[in-house]
Amino acid sequence: MVTNRMSRVRELDNQYIQQKERELELATKKRRGLIRRLTVIGIATVVLLGFGGVTISSQLAVVDEKRQEKAELEVFLAELKQEEDRLHVDVENYQDVYYIAEIARRDYFLTMPGETLFKIPNIPID
Repeated sequence: MVTNRMSRVRELDNQYIQQKERELELATKKRRGLIRRLTVIGIATVVLLGFGGVTISSQLAVVDEKRQEKAELEVFLAELKQEEDRLHVDVENYQDVYYIAEIARRDYFLTMPGETLFKIPNIPID
């Protein structure tokens, strides 16, 4: 009877050990699976962050170029506004009869009836 009891204990121990080994193997498989999943998620995260970084970097370069272009166009716009103001003044001046007469005398050497025009050369004074 003692031998039967020992064999039963061994069987119980053997079954218990086998069950614990299976649980340990299952836990090891679960841990390996977890590590694999976390590795894949980590790699995907790194790839996505890298892609996002490259995209943001290129977008910042484009924004910088657009800012420079905007600054250049603002300077050009200011020049055009000055030109427009000058042309408005010219239009107002050309509507004045006396201004037109002055331009005709100065540039085209025209005179009014009864006038005599004398052109004096500009001599630099030393």
